[in-house]
Amino acid sequence: MATAVTMPRLGLTMVEGTVVEWKAKPGETVAKGQVLLVIESEKVQVEVEAFTAGTLAAVYVEPGNTVPIGSLLAAIAEPDESFDRDAFARGFVPEVDGAPATAAAGGEALPPAPPPARAPAGSGAKAAPAARALAKKLGVDLDTVAGTGPAGRITIEDVEQAAKGATAEPALAIDRFGEGPPLLLISGFGVDRTGWRPQIERLKASHAVLAYDHRGIAGSRPAPDGSLTIAAMAQDARRVLGDRVPAKVVGASLGAAVAIELALAHPEAVSALVLITPAVERDPRLAEVLRSWTEFDVPQAEARIRAMLPWLLGRSALDQAPKREAAAQALRAMAARTPLPALRHQARALVAWLGTRGEALAAIRVPTVVIAGGDDVLIPPEAAEAVARRIPGARFVAIPGAGHAVTIEQAERVNELVARPVPVDPR
Repeated sequence: MATAVTMPRLGLTMVEGTVVEWKAKPGETVAKGQVLLVIESEKVQVEVEAFTAGTLAAVYVEPGNTVPIGSLLAAIAEPDESFDRDAFARGFVPEVDGAPATAAAGGEALPPAPPPARAPAGSGAKAAPAARALAKKLGVDLDTVAGTGPAGRITIEDVEQAAKGATAEPALAIDRFGEGPPLLLISGFGVDRTGWRPQIERLKASHAVLAYDHRGIAGSRPAPDGSLTIAAMAQDARRVLGDRVPAKVVGASLGAAVAIELALAHPEAVSALVLITPAVERDPRLAEVLRSWTEFDVPQAEARIRAMLPWLLGRSALDQAPKREAAAQALRAMAARTPLPALRHQARALVAWLGTRGEALAAIRVPTVVIAGGDDVLIPPEAAEAVARRIPGARFVAIPGAGHAVTIEQAERVNELVARPVPVDPR
């Protein structure tokens, strides 16, 4: 199955890029990790490597052309694969909208709060040449700037933020869809708001759906010093709700931790909880998996994407090449707009939170349903069921055959559970 090469997002400010040069020609064999092309953004040229080996089957954007992030640039086909250039392009669905720090059409963005100083990033900071030049002009010490670009690289916007002061409560990208009772969707580790598309399409007909990006992910600005806690993320969720309370709150994986913290800190803002693949106890395996996922300098590296798939998908999905490769492509596109520092902050925040709130779950008094994937190896169903047992009246539902990405693998079943009124278990 051919793999799409898309315009990557190299920093939070990037909305488009220019193809400068192709290092391979259509029909040539390319190796995994080989420099495939050179792109330019923010006046900085960056080499883009091939994420997979194969034949460069087609080039869709010629040098000198500028396109939005996520646009189809080329296709790499497997050896001896029958490839139709036009059919592949017609079937390609862009995964990004290009909005950096504001919402997509129909959405909104939270304004930043008054600015404190940004915390040090350490000596020897890596910065784009244009960012270095701007820092010199503005008198900004790069050793005091936390980079948000790939591998912590300092971008022009990082320098601009440092010059005028960063925000204590960073601007968050928010989408709002539909009318009706408010429903808040809280994403999991490294996932932006586009990950909820299967749910939004169904739920916007009956709810006022709110979806947003966590700090430092896709369209949202990072915390000023790069620090992050689950409690801070819960405060962000409360800001997103504004006066649209009480709301049904749906959180997946890390997002479930944020939803729990929101319900404990602001019970008046939550009318019901839907916790998808949640965990509250310390888990050395989960901690190690998260650590390994943040060891790659490039989040969309093919080795990282392939290593994630068995942890996210159930056996059935893994055994079906179209589903498996569609998931891989979606992960690549999302990873391209997820800076590495944000991933590491999220992983540390979740690991630090686990094991601290188990006893507090008894204080949650809103109707709650806990959903697990029956074939989830990242957060096994018994871990999710343990969460349900600790919340008074919570209902537990395990969806057979689904992995951790149950919202994608079994979207219709999840949508059904989210849309209906949350019952109280009589036990």
